[in-house]
Amino acid sequence: MGNDNNDKNKIRRKKVSSSSTKPTASSRKSTKNSSQKTKSISKSSKKDKFKIFRTVGVTLLVMLVLGVAVSTALVFVALKDVEPVTKAALDKKVNTVTELLYSDGSLMGNPPTDNKKIPISIKDMPAHLQHALVSIEDERFYDHNGVDFKGLAKATLINIFTSSSPGGSTLDMQVSKNLLTSSEVSVVRKIKDIYYALEMDKTLNKNEVLELYLNSAYFGRGAIGVEAAANAYFNKHAKDLSVAESAMIVGITQNPNKYAAYNTAKLTGNETKDELKGKLKFYLKSDGFDEPTKVESDMVNKLYDWGLIPDDDTFRELKKGNMVCRKVELNPNAKKRQETVLMKMLELGYLTQEEHDKAVAEQINIQLPKPSKKPASSVEDLIETDVINSLITQGYTETEANTLYFNGGLKIRTTIDKNMQSDLETEFNNRGNFPGTEIGPDGIPQPQAAMVVLDYRTGKIKALIGGREIKARKVLNRATEPHQPGSTIKPLSVYTPAIDNGMNQADTFSDARGGYKFKENNKWNPKTTTSGSGDMTMRKALAYSSNTIAIKVAEQLGSTYNESVDVMLDYLKNFGLSDLKDGPGGADRTFPALTLGGMTKGASPLDMAAAYGTLANGGTYVEPITFTTVESSDGQVLIQNTPEEHKVVDPEVAYVLTDMLKAVITEGIGGAAKFGDMPVAGKTGTTNDNKDAWFVGYTPYYVGATYIGDDYRIDPTTKETIPRRGVSHGSGTSAKLWSKVMDKVHDGLDPIDFKKASNIEFYNINLLNGSIVPKGAYNAGMAAFIKGHIPTTHSSYTPPPETTTPPAEEENKPETETPSPENPTPENPNPGDNGNNGNNTGGNENNNPGTGTNPGAGGGNTGGGTGTNPGTGTGGGTTGGGTEVTPTPPQQGNNNQTSPTQTTQKPNTAAKPAA
Repeated sequence: MGNDNNDKNKIRRKKVSSSSTKPTASSRKSTKNSSQKTKSISKSSKKDKFKIFRTVGVTLLVMLVLGVAVSTALVFVALKDVEPVTKAALDKKVNTVTELLYSDGSLMGNPPTDNKKIPISIKDMPAHLQHALVSIEDERFYDHNGVDFKGLAKATLINIFTSSSPGGSTLDMQVSKNLLTSSEVSVVRKIKDIYYALEMDKTLNKNEVLELYLNSAYFGRGAIGVEAAANAYFNKHAKDLSVAESAMIVGITQNPNKYAAYNTAKLTGNETKDELKGKLKFYLKSDGFDEPTKVESDMVNKLYDWGLIPDDDTFRELKKGNMVCRKVELNPNAKKRQETVLMKMLELGYLTQEEHDKAVAEQINIQLPKPSKKPASSVEDLIETDVINSLITQGYTETEANTLYFNGGLKIRTTIDKNMQSDLETEFNNRGNFPGTEIGPDGIPQPQAAMVVLDYRTGKIKALIGGREIKARKVLNRATEPHQPGSTIKPLSVYTPAIDNGMNQADTFSDARGGYKFKENNKWNPKTTTSGSGDMTMRKALAYSSNTIAIKVAEQLGSTYNESVDVMLDYLKNFGLSDLKDGPGGADRTFPALTLGGMTKGASPLDMAAAYGTLANGGTYVEPITFTTVESSDGQVLIQNTPEEHKVVDPEVAYVLTDMLKAVITEGIGGAAKFGDMPVAGKTGTTNDNKDAWFVGYTPYYVGATYIGDDYRIDPTTKETIPRRGVSHGSGTSAKLWSKVMDKVHDGLDPIDFKKASNIEFYNINLLNGSIVPKGAYNAGMAAFIKGHIPTTHSSYTPPPETTTPPAEEENKPETETPSPENPTPENPNPGDNGNNGNNTGGNENNNPGTGTNPGAGGGNTGGGTGTNPGTGTGGGTTGGGTEVTPTPPQQGNNNQTSPTQTTQKPNTAAKPAA
């Protein structure tokens, strides 16, 4: 009723309004105009709305068309290079492992790993493992056709409106990502995954998809595949996993870094043997770990006594601080994730409540696998480090790089020559090459040794070995570990800068002790190594490894002690030596370190080979490399390895150094390195009491560096340090080993000479006073000079030919009386030092009348060391500005032979090279 009354009232009011007022003419006209305007506005409004709708419609249509076009283009791009999806093809990818190839393409081996990928059958995967995976990763797995479009659409919307990434990929799509595409986040990759998943549903059954996934997924800690994961976390096979362990493992796949089953922790010192059994991991400190704490260091002996350290090599490296030990603990994030998986299994009916509760309550016991017993290969360890670091620089995470390297099916073409490596290993397995070998209480033969052979033009490492009879993996690689280089440093730090700054190999210095330019060196005053035999040229000083002359030459490199030090450091850095303690107050900012090789750490054989290779390569340093290419399992080149290189000195400077180093072999103490007719340039080196023995040398083809010396050892029983012994026959042993290896390396190669640089001239010089002499002159040799830097004096004296040959290198004696750990001792004997001082100083220098009170054998003959010619000095001695009577050097033999009177040449003063 109310509604009816209201309607009537509205009608009634309308009637009253219309009858009470009659329209006038003017009002009718106004009404008409108003009506027309209203109609006009109405039409205009309709037209505007139509335009808007039309614009919006056209825009949407264009967007739709463009979207379809773009989508079509993306699909076309994504699917243009797809490959067939068959069970056989996918199985082949699952079973692919990384291969290391020799330089000729033949197989070197597979990277050794404790988490090696081992594909297994679905029959060996427990049902609860499969159910756990389906529950947490793809609960509609058994219902969809490879792609869960409902889940994919939901995930896309969440991603658009929240910027989060909830997933949406089915197990089929994840198999595609693991085996056929990549982990790249892109629309193209997603389209491919969808395509491959749909194809899999056509060609594979559900169990086959599950098998492929569980054999290809990454489960953290380097483990690919569920069998590797079961071994890595629980030291068991996948078929033996419990429900709780299965749930923990499949929970890892969402975020392996976050959900890996264990974390590592430092030892506290309170752990028991049972608490640590099967829970210790050992790492090289160089892998980025902190210095071991005192507690950790103190635990090492206890761990060894408990039998928890796998081998004596590892024990020794732990004692030295080169390795660190960590315990593993259950990751709390992994436990939370496991419980999420178990709850999902309960919700989907894969577990009863009782089974769920039992699995949640189960104590998870992490048990690490036993370390691999495969013997170490130092060259493979170095390749592993180099490839993984290169992958990281390409943008891979450390985890991805490790996974790719060990289990990614890569093909890595190394630089290693199969035959050269075999020759090197053969010689190192021959104990006859290492006189004085003994087997220490740790079972390791001593002395130890290392060698590297490089192609210096390309930087390719052709052969490398880091130790003898090594039984552990990832321990000390003596080929890359620094050792004090002794006199092998002299060509790099002293003679190269000298020649590069205007001096020449005929410049003459006195071998007498003392008389140094800098007070620091007069205070140090090391013993000479060539028996104080008088004046000699730089050429002869290097050939006989004179310590005193090396110091005096180095003093010409700067106007102050520190300036000379800076020059030497600059050159060593340019030669690639990186283990220098050269900061303010650094221990290597000294003449003992830089002229005689008594460095804090030193240089590795690899460093020294590359540095000497710079001289062989005309002054250009080329970075050593272990591999040339890395290819993915489908043949895509991931890395093309090109070594870095830079100029150190000009070719003519490098050639003069090569000429001087050839004289070490042909005129000096390095004769043991010679083999066949092949030209050799090189240098010997030892440290105090021959504890480190070196030979570094090169030919027109290759450069090689050999190191021999006892390790720093710990007695496993007493836990005390075992003293290092001297190498039998010093650097002569290293030179002979170098010769035997390089002789095989050069088998079939023509003995060509080194390529002469332009701007080089040859002169026959007297090796004592540096004057130019006729061919056939006594004590003379043909030497190379840079044009503009040639000898300035001439002599016509031609005494009778020599009747004796230079002595063989003898064992060293301490070269300095200043206490210093492992300071180097050069190669030659010291007898006759005081008597020869008297002979050289002309009865005047340093208040030494030169009476020759300590006559010596001088290396196999009396040679001026008998004191019979007490330095009568016709011009008042070396400090008096006149000439001096110089006795025949002891190395040249006959003590009754008198040298001609000579004028001492003052060396050119060198300028500091530009920074």
